[in-house]
Amino acid sequence: MLSLVLLLALVLSACSNSGGNNGNGDAAQSNGGNASATDNASEGGADTRDVGGLAVPIVQDPLTLTLWSPSGGNFRGTNFNEKLSFQQMEANTSIHIDFQHSTDASAEAFSLLMASGQLPDIIYSDAWGTESSKYGSQGALLPLEELIEQYAPNFNKILNDYPDVRGQITSPEGHIYYLPNLVLDAENLTQMFPQIRQDWLEQLGLEMPTSTDEWYEVLKAFREQDPNGNGEQDEIPLVTVSLENIMMLFAPAFGVEYGFFVEDGQVKYGPADERFEDVVTYLNKLYSEQLLDPNYLVDTTFQTLTEKVTTDVAGAWFGWSGSYMGNFTTLMEGKHDTFALAPVLPPAGPDGTQRHVSFRWQAGPHGLAVSSRTEHPEEVIQWLDYQYSEEGILLNNFGVEGESYDVVDGNPIYKEAVTNPTNGLTNTQELLNHTIGGGSWATVADPRYAEQIRIANGQTDNPLELYSDYIDFDAKLPPVQFSAEESAAVVPLMADIQTYAAEAVNAAIMGRDPVGNYDQVIEQLNKMGIEEVLRNYQTAYDRFKGN
Repeated sequence: MLSLVLLLALVLSACSNSGGNNGNGDAAQSNGGNASATDNASEGGADTRDVGGLAVPIVQDPLTLTLWSPSGGNFRGTNFNEKLSFQQMEANTSIHIDFQHSTDASAEAFSLLMASGQLPDIIYSDAWGTESSKYGSQGALLPLEELIEQYAPNFNKILNDYPDVRGQITSPEGHIYYLPNLVLDAENLTQMFPQIRQDWLEQLGLEMPTSTDEWYEVLKAFREQDPNGNGEQDEIPLVTVSLENIMMLFAPAFGVEYGFFVEDGQVKYGPADERFEDVVTYLNKLYSEQLLDPNYLVDTTFQTLTEKVTTDVAGAWFGWSGSYMGNFTTLMEGKHDTFALAPVLPPAGPDGTQRHVSFRWQAGPHGLAVSSRTEHPEEVIQWLDYQYSEEGILLNNFGVEGESYDVVDGNPIYKEAVTNPTNGLTNTQELLNHTIGGGSWATVADPRYAEQIRIANGQTDNPLELYSDYIDFDAKLPPVQFSAEESAAVVPLMADIQTYAAEAVNAAIMGRDPVGNYDQVIEQLNKMGIEEVLRNYQTAYDRFKGN
């Protein structure tokens, strides 16, 4: 009898110190605080390590979580678990991610998922900045603020160190429904920018354009003076994959934007502003003289743009640093002796207005949210927190040490096989075989990641630094979030308004409707309810600024 009692006591003692098979025990709770690896080991979490206050592995017995995400256009594989970074992450955390990929990255694919009722543990979206509050208030997403405070020491530290980030991701009801991609280095907030064929400028003896009038003269010279030297008038002076890109280039010069913006504290919508007629008039002039690609409405893929650049007919565009400027330079190496690209400062308008609008806030709208249906909220938030640890940031930005990068003088340096691949892939595509990329995931974008890819692509200077003097945060609409009532009023109205605005603006640019009739477009937008939309945006903006 005494032996049985002693044996039972030993079993109970062992169970109380095991920490639980799936991380729900006392040990798992201490992992989310600032417990050290030694503390966790003393409580039974054998072989755990401290990663910024988070103990890994997160669970003692392997656990599988589900995650929905589009697969991404530059990734050549079929499942993110093919990436070495996620394989290493699984080894470090003991959590396997069952990726549920959609090859369709459209808003429709995301909406179908959310409407299905069959939600995975974790959901990726590039629209959580505006959509998380809606789905959170409907009960589809889990409020995360308490879980973050208790179980996510790395992300919680970021919120404390960068209080603006908290405001950017907090819903009108005071909840945090998603963990975002973060850019904490101010110089890297610029996104897309104007790019031009510098060798064409030199061939024709032209100066870099600094105003809308000078842009017109340069594009006209590209069209008429055969800068590619083949004896044919095949040059397409200005190319684009979207109307939005061209609008980001020229609309600010006329004091407006293609979407919502802020002027003297008032939210405005570009196409409903009288000054927008000047933008349309200018673009109609470019289009009618074949200075703007006549196929801009049809050729809307990166592949069509790449073909025009690499066949030496495209003169200028508005795009990204690495995937546009860098990759085009790499693709033309050995094929074109003089090919050279250069960034262009934003053009000044007729009244001298000069502003760059393609930049982001610290917290991006893309990131990861947690389904309210998950059975493992503590483990999910700890796995998400790992993405923001120093270890997780390295994995997400650089991959696995010894495979895609080496540490040199304390800094992660990509291997030559990544920066200059010989397998027919661009370095961006090769890197994405190893990792997710710091700019597209719920993690912190490491500036050394973009810098090395840029330099590998022949850009010794950081073009993003050129635009810091032309960024006006007060004029950019912040990532406001709507209440349920506001969303119910705005979303259906904007669905029709955006469709009509795009059709009307394209018709005016292409000459199907007279530019002089643009006041009729504004009148129609008013009939469609743009004033009600603006009232709701103003309420959300004022609330954001108040917070």
